[in-house]
Amino acid sequence: MAEKIGPDGLRVLFTTSNWAGHWFCMVPLGWALQAAGHEVRVACAPAQARAVARAGLVPAPVLVSGDMMVLGRMTHYLAAVTGARTLPGLPRHPLTGAALASLDEFDLASMEDEFWAGHAANLRDGFAGVERLARDWRPDLVCHDVMGVDGAIVAARLGVPSVFVAPGLFGTVETVPGLDLRVADQAYRAVAADVGWSRERITHIVDPSPGAALPPVGDAARLPVRYVPYNGPGELPPWLRDAPDGRDRICVIWGHSATGMFGPDVPALRHAVHAAAATGAEVVLTASPEQVDALGPLPAGVRPLRGFPLDLLLPTCTAVIHHGSDNCMMNAAVAGVPQLALPLDHDQLAYGQRIEPTGAAIAVPGLAAGADDVAGALAALLGEPGYRAAARELRAEQAVRPAPADLVATLTELARHR
Repeated sequence: MAEKIGPDGLRVLFTTSNWAGHWFCMVPLGWALQAAGHEVRVACAPAQARAVARAGLVPAPVLVSGDMMVLGRMTHYLAAVTGARTLPGLPRHPLTGAALASLDEFDLASMEDEFWAGHAANLRDGFAGVERLARDWRPDLVCHDVMGVDGAIVAARLGVPSVFVAPGLFGTVETVPGLDLRVADQAYRAVAADVGWSRERITHIVDPSPGAALPPVGDAARLPVRYVPYNGPGELPPWLRDAPDGRDRICVIWGHSATGMFGPDVPALRHAVHAAAATGAEVVLTASPEQVDALGPLPAGVRPLRGFPLDLLLPTCTAVIHHGSDNCMMNAAVAGVPQLALPLDHDQLAYGQRIEPTGAAIAVPGLAAGADDVAGALAALLGEPGYRAAARELRAEQAVRPAPADLVATLTELARHR
């Protein structure tokens, strides 16, 4: 028998990971639910609470999450030690992120057991925090990000429907290296043996992926949605409202994840900045201070920014060069901007392979890309009109998709008939 939703609307619990890029895609759906009179709470790590509040949502900092960069670097280091690493070069120091001259510079034997025991304890305590919040607050619906599966497991225990809100280009039953999270999900078996969690249990996915780049979703119901960019708060400076003296404007993006995983001195970033400047365009570089400092003196016509929202910048650009994250790709798709991806990690390489068939992007593996590779790819992106036409088609496709507000009725029905 369907349970009646209270007169004050739904209670919707969002669960997030300790990585803003994972949950930024959920923010517009949270706005839509709140605007429709529903109540939204966001279970997050304390490190994300301020960012959630600045997005206009209500954080509940109940998760206990370690540093995602440290976890990622440790995974890369272990892959290098076991011979499973397929990326060129040495990984960074797992704890400090410093460059390694040899794998022997990190004492894995003395650290590994302690590290993974701490990771398991964080996961267990964080899960317990989400479960306590859910049992006290009694949500009618749970929405979770790609790594925030605590909510999906708790929803299964409480008999509440849950929905995976995807960032785009990422499915539910991935087997591609870098996107296959089955090994990571095994860690939940100890805390959720009764549920038997696996991503095959996801029943609904809110998916903004372009039609030519749809990820696999197994038996889950795909709920298409327009990608509404959110990249943090910001203001519109006067220079951005004006055309750059009749020149092209090229945006170069190098996110914090690129620095955290591969250091601030990846040569591909320097190649991208110099190739863009050589075209005579105005170049807008958005990167961390460490990355800007590592570049040294910048070519004339390069404007460095720090933490600037992409959704304000990209619609004014002729092209964008980025490190290959799905957030960058989806922002460029909505803006209708041709993109050159220089993917670094395995997941970014997979995203690059998915976005290229749209015809709006070129992907060149960033860790192996030389100056000529980057310059040649950028020349093709700017010189061949097919890329701009395909980018406009991606923008037009997104424009006719249901907005997050249009999904509220569907999600309400899902909650009513749980």
